Amino acid sequence: MSEDELGKWEWLRSSKRILRKRPDNTEYYYSEGKMSFPDSLDSPGRTMLTSESTANRSSHAVFDSSINSIRKITEVEAELLQMFPPNWTNTGMTMRQRYFMMGNALVTGILSRLELKMFKIFCDEVPKV
Repeated sequence: MSEDELGKWEWLRSSKRILRKRPDNTEYYYSEGKMSFPDSLDSPGRTMLTSESTANRSSHAVFDSSINSIRKITEVEAELLQMFPPNWTNTGMTMRQRYFMMGNALVTGILSRLELKMFKIFCDEVPKV
């Protein structure tokens, strides 16, 4: 990320209390709490949105020690966070479309991991006839 991008991301992730006006001219405060920046690699990833990779409050950014800099996650990292195989979306789509697809995806891998346990709980609780 460039210095300008870093500044924008730091502001987006900072806590805010901004005075705004409604259409009827009454005032109110818009508030947001602080978010960590960059994202921790030791914590679970947050929900991915279709706007992933754009400069916004919810996109993922990580510190990459190999380049000694903060960067956005790659398309493959987005796929892995959503529990898809690497390059799952590498089918002729643009980079932006690939991020969009991952932001729109359900993390079905979690359900797959829970499926047998849920089935056992269900079977154990259903009255035997």
